[in-house]
Formats: sequence, C-alpha cells, structure tokens
Amino acid sequence: MQITRLSAAECEDLYRSALPRDFPAAELKPFAEIQRLLESGVYEPLLLTDDAGARLAYAWQVVLPGQRTALLDYFAVRYDLRGSGVGTAALGLVRDYDAMRVHDLVLECEHPAEAPDPATARRRIGFYLRAGARATALESRVFGTRYAVLALPCGGTVPDAALCKSCARCTRSWCRTRIIAGRSYFTAARHILPPKRGGMKCETGSQAI
Repeated sequence: MQITRLSAAECEDLYRSALPRDFPAAELKPFAEIQRLLESGVYEPLLLTDDAGARLAYAWQVVLPGQRTALLDYFAVRYDLRGSGVGTAALGLVRDYDAMRVHDLVLECEHPAEAPDPATARRRIGFYLRAGARATALESRVFGTRYAVLALPCGGTVPDAALCKSCARCTRSWCRTRIIAGRSYFTAARHILPPKRGGMKCETGSQAI
C-alpha cells in the first residue's frame, strides 16, 4: 500500500465522485471551504493505493502549525473492500506518515447517544478502537451534531492500562495529555479554520460508547 498527497484538482474530483457516497450530506463541507484550507496549507488530502495505483482508501486531514494534534477530517475505504482489513492497514499507514510531526490524530465519530443509527455509530467507533485509537472524555459539537472524540497515538505505543473510557474527572496522565492536546487543537482551529454554521465547540463530558 502506498500513500500520496492529492493535488487540488484530484482532491476535487474525488470529492465529487466518492465523498457523497461515503458520507452523509450533513457531514460534507462545501468544496470551496476545502479549497480555502488547501490554499492556506493546513489541509492534506491523502490517497492510499495498491502497487498498481488503484484507490484503496483516502484520508483527508488538517495539520495546524505548531500543534501536536492533527484532525482526521475524512477517512473512508473503497466500498467493495470494507471488512477486508484494508481500513486498519490504511489507518496504520497514515499514523506512520504523521508520526514525525504530531503525537496524535483526533478522530470525531458521531456519538451513538444522538446518532440516527446508533448501531452504525458504535461500529464506526469500534473500528477505530480496534485500530489502536483510545476514547477520551472530550466531545465536540458541530452543526448541532454531537461527536465522541478519540485519539489515535502516532508517536508510540500506549499501554492498555492507560485507557480512560469516559470519565471527565480522570487524572490518568495519558488521558489528561490527550484532553489538553485535543482542546489545544480545537482552540487553534477556531482561529485558523473557516467558520462553520452553528459553530464548533469542544467540551469535556461523560460518554458511553
């Protein structure tokens, strides 16, 4: 599996052809907003392919200057390859790609408590947890939608004993570090990313996922 960075034209082509099928309309930001992020230099549309160049998955991320945490904005595996292990391998490759630059990838998953399809939301979160992500006590709310915030370590292995499931008062060093880094990301994002309708909020709260 190989990873390449798409040009703006390639990014737009994939946005038109694949993202509407892979994500609900409410989760798709206008491409003009993505174009602005590309021009600002903080957006990285990554494509993961096989040795012949065929698309296997894509991972579009936001990497803000001076932040230890990046945001995995859109991640999807080609529809006919889902459940085959390609997603786990692709996410591992993205993690290795980011390892020299950031400590963690922030992952926002629709919270099962408010999702139209709670079972699908739980499966999505379960995939990331099995791939090495850890639940934090952070939640975000964008366009009124509630998201559980996970952190995928890029710079080393996190012992299972350090896993914090859902306690806003947690004092475990691993979870507190990720909460601080996550809050730092969202604070910076408010000043750098284009404004969103309905605002963007990050909060600490108990969650059952």
